[in-house]
Amino acid sequence: LLGINPFTAMSYAVGAALGTAYSYGLGKFVETIGGSADDAETLQGAGVGQARFAFLILLFVFVGKFRAFGLQEIPSIAGFFTYQIATLSQGLKEYDD
Repeated sequence: LLGINPFTAMSYAVGAALGTAYSYGLGKFVETIGGSADDAETLQGAGVGQARFAFLILLFVFVGKFRAFGLQEIPSIAGFFTYQIATLSQGLKEYDD
């Protein structure tokens, strides 16, 4: 399946890299929820969290620009949403408290 076209794996890797960046930005955003302007240390890095959707937009722009060179849309989008597997596994994990 992945051996047919080498750009499929590269498209997936590009999507996974931007999905990881999105996950990092989402984590920074969640850290700032409930913080106030008085908590300067807590709000440090909040700009990355606010711009987290830029990673998804950047993925579409990047794939659209390099589509002529073989980059594919579906594998890159699937790679982007790979971070959801880790999120689901954490949510479904049983804790023995």
